[in-house]
Amino acid sequence: MKLDLDIYQWLVKINVIWELPINNLFAHVDQSLEEQFLNGIIVSQILKQFDSKIEVDVKQGNSNGIRLFNWNNVCRSLQQINITLDDDIKISIVKGDSQMLMQFLKELKQHYEMAFYVEEQVSTTTRFNSQQNEPQEIGIDEIDPEKPLIQTQSLLEFIIVSLCKHFTLKPKQAVALLNQNYKQLSNILIKGNKSFKNVTNWLMELSKHINHIIKFVTYKIDILLSLLKAGLVSQSTEVCYWTLYIIEGIVINLPQKELLEDVYAWLIREHGGLIVLILSQQRHHQYLEQVCKIYSVVSQYNVVDFFDVQLRKILKSGKEYIDFINGIIQTIQIRDQMQELNLFELFASYAVKLFEPQHTTMERMTALKYFEHYWVFYPQQFVINQMEQYLLNSRKATRESSFAMRIFTYQSLFRILDNLALQKDKYAALLYKKLVFSLIENFDQKEVREFLVANFLMLIKKYSTIPIDILIIPMVKQLQIEQNEIQINIVDFQLLKSVCTHPKIDVNVAILMLDMLSKLYLSSIMFYQLAFQQIQLLLTRFIKSNAVQEFTFNLVKIAISEYYGNYQEHVKSNPKSILNRNPDENIKRQQFRSQIISLIKFIINLRSFELNELIKPVIAHFYLEIQQNLKTESKALFMLLGHFGDPQEILQEEQKKSKQINQQPQNPIFSSQIVKSQWQGSKASLAQHNLGHSKSQKGILSQRDDPFKELRDDTNKPTLTMLGNLSLNYDEQSLLKQFELL
Repeated sequence: MKLDLDIYQWLVKINVIWELPINNLFAHVDQSLEEQFLNGIIVSQILKQFDSKIEVDVKQGNSNGIRLFNWNNVCRSLQQINITLDDDIKISIVKGDSQMLMQFLKELKQHYEMAFYVEEQVSTTTRFNSQQNEPQEIGIDEIDPEKPLIQTQSLLEFIIVSLCKHFTLKPKQAVALLNQNYKQLSNILIKGNKSFKNVTNWLMELSKHINHIIKFVTYKIDILLSLLKAGLVSQSTEVCYWTLYIIEGIVINLPQKELLEDVYAWLIREHGGLIVLILSQQRHHQYLEQVCKIYSVVSQYNVVDFFDVQLRKILKSGKEYIDFINGIIQTIQIRDQMQELNLFELFASYAVKLFEPQHTTMERMTALKYFEHYWVFYPQQFVINQMEQYLLNSRKATRESSFAMRIFTYQSLFRILDNLALQKDKYAALLYKKLVFSLIENFDQKEVREFLVANFLMLIKKYSTIPIDILIIPMVKQLQIEQNEIQINIVDFQLLKSVCTHPKIDVNVAILMLDMLSKLYLSSIMFYQLAFQQIQLLLTRFIKSNAVQEFTFNLVKIAISEYYGNYQEHVKSNPKSILNRNPDENIKRQQFRSQIISLIKFIINLRSFELNELIKPVIAHFYLEIQQNLKTESKALFMLLGHFGDPQEILQEEQKKSKQINQQPQNPIFSSQIVKSQWQGSKASLAQHNLGHSKSQKGILSQRDDPFKELRDDTNKPTLTMLGNLSLNYDEQSLLKQFELL
């Protein structure tokens, strides 16, 4: 077997083996010595050099059984000096893998050298004497593991005593944890020692003695910070918390500015604290405030260097850099200094470059996210030029082919609008108007429309001053355009229901909604129940209005004429044709008649005397028409007449009136030949007739308290609704100019 020269020289130096023949690269090991290496005897002798008290039970021999027995005992002894031998490596050595053995010996040599190097450092380390203020020396053999921490007189003594106390170690074993740049201790901080209980208790103990620790860090503050930094990325949230707590406590309570400069130097150096804090921020989001506090305290005298130089050395891609800024922009405590130094404008310039077309969708989303945060958290610093730039970029983003980009942008705009409305900012009205325009623009895009409607629903529920007219009029009219083949969905009904109960809805909007909902009620089997619920809400609320009573009366006349036509076709149909007809078609016809009766019954039960006096003769007339022309009786209409009194008396009264006008032409409204086009035409004309724009000022908040007052005032004039052939009858250019950015 060949032994590497550095391993050979080390083993000779510590008197484990004798001198061997060597060449330029290797020392040649004879067969008998090779057996001692492979069966673990040499390693047992090395362990005695770590600590003379370590005894390893090993046997002479070279069988696989003896090798396994010896190496199992060696592994147990290795644990006493906090060294763990992987089972796979152990089995390979037992099988005679000399290369794996050499690799293990190299690691063992590093542990040995570091342990004795630290011991030498301890033996000459400075010790702080609070009374004489003079450096003294302390040896590792002088360290008392039972000593109270408050009485320790050097940083290393403090660390070793605390480790001995909480991990049940001897001083030399505690020193071994600090080998190889605290490798073993770092591993324990990150992965735990079977559990994290001892680690957490140790850190909690340190946190109680922060003021005592600060006495020692005057000399070597980076030693303590380097020793603790692995805890920042621990798998345990508790370990991370207490590590942050200790570091924060130290940097805040440092007595001299120069020491803060030393901490900053540790933070930004290669493999220093900054990259570990960034990883901690990503792994443990819940402790962002503590991390930002450390950033703020340590970089307070080097703000520009920290944010524009050091961070960009680590976060080299534009996305990573802006993502980091997005993460801390709300929490960072030195934002006033950052504003004075125009750093937010600097970040904005980087975000603008990141939004350029050559970048990926995710990168451009990150750029938009920064502008959203900037506008939300620092609206006073978000100047007009930046606002226009953001709205321009948002317009481009909402028209991209990427669905994710479009939804992300709209979500960002709604969050901004929510915040501006909450702060009563004057730009809330502008943004609200642009989002309404986007809804109409994307009305044929089902998924986008659902998202926008759901967000408008949230706004309507949250802000009672929001101008409903601006949103609901173009939306309802768009739903009425049959040529677009747009299917109404559940989200639309949720919004309409919220509008029905909104305190700011007026009669004009109510009539427009009733117009659309009535048509939907009489034409949709799927949504008629939802439409009926909205109709009930609106009629119950506005039935006392003359305009609504007029609309409702026309609705009853048209509905009952549709009932007559459907019933007539049912009665006169040949029985064979009914049998041959699709069963679903028969069910639909019956359902349609039932819907009409339910609607009229509800209207009657509203107990509007004037309206019921108009409806009663209409129902009686159609009952008599069915009786005379179809030679049958409508039990449903007879039941409706019962709500007005004695049906027979009402019918007799109607017959008398009919005889008096028998010679006169029949009113076209009562004709059984009323067609669906008349239904549509009467609705449209009625809605246009009633949709005036006069509004009461009662209950409207002052402009200072109402961010939507500007839009509310705009509704005194005809409104641009972005519909097909609707003409602009006033100041067309000024209206279009309001939408020039979106």
